[in-house]
Amino acid sequence: MLDFSRIQIGKKYERPWLAKEWGYRSYRAFAKGVFCPLGARQIILFVTRIKQESLEQYNDYISGEYLFWEGEKRHGHDKRIANAGVSGDTIHLFFREIHHSPFEYRGVVTVVKTATVPRRPMRFVFRLAHDLSAQDDIVMHEPEFALLPATEKQAVVKARVGQGTFRQRLIEMWEGCAVTDVRLHNVLRASHIKPWRFSSNSERLDPYNGLLLLPQYDQLFDKGLISFNTNGEIIRSRAIDDIEPAKLGIDVKDKLRTLSKKHLRFLEYHRDEVFVRFSEY
Repeated sequence: MLDFSRIQIGKKYERPWLAKEWGYRSYRAFAKGVFCPLGARQIILFVTRIKQESLEQYNDYISGEYLFWEGEKRHGHDKRIANAGVSGDTIHLFFREIHHSPFEYRGVVTVVKTATVPRRPMRFVFRLAHDLSAQDDIVMHEPEFALLPATEKQAVVKARVGQGTFRQRLIEMWEGCAVTDVRLHNVLRASHIKPWRFSSNSERLDPYNGLLLLPQYDQLFDKGLISFNTNGEIIRSRAIDDIEPAKLGIDVKDKLRTLSKKHLRFLEYHRDEVFVRFSEY
């Protein structure tokens, strides 16, 4: 059995690190999209939404709590995957937005639907055990703040959904959107820079670990499709290179209106761990 004890849901991993963690000489042992380790009741899916042009262009994506995935061209593991619930196989998902970027571990998934399409790969729909929503995060991390005083626990929980003390501190700090200065407070979202799930309780309430953003910036920032450099200038991931910025509701000249030194370590974390960047693997 492959050991997942040091692999965290929502964290990003490159194949060489996983190979070392699992005791393989090379990541090429699982360089393909489906990996079934010998002697283990495990199926590991490595799914890439935007693939290299030279490779087979499967239509794979995550929407909410579901993964929509096309099986292998030669149907090699289709039957085993489809029967995983009966045979006792556990299916683990590693997902990335674009090729040559680290994979995010999304946890265990279960098959909820399959479909056979003539002259096409078999289609699967999986349900994710963890969709990384606010409620999912709160439930998953409950032991971390279960012993906190009631008022502090309430503040930490509300911070995950962008409410309470955390949101008020961001409104006081930014007054309007951190990029555009739009002051529609009922529309603006209180976004953590270092994700709530990986922050300490004090970081979860720290206003310097937050940006007040219009929804389009919040969503792109949360998914790592944009970030900001040390000067506050916007950085766009290559995963959205083929989409005109105006269609996303952003501008290439966008930047944070102001920036404190206290923001920098959180922004560095976001660029290193959340931002969808290219790597060798």
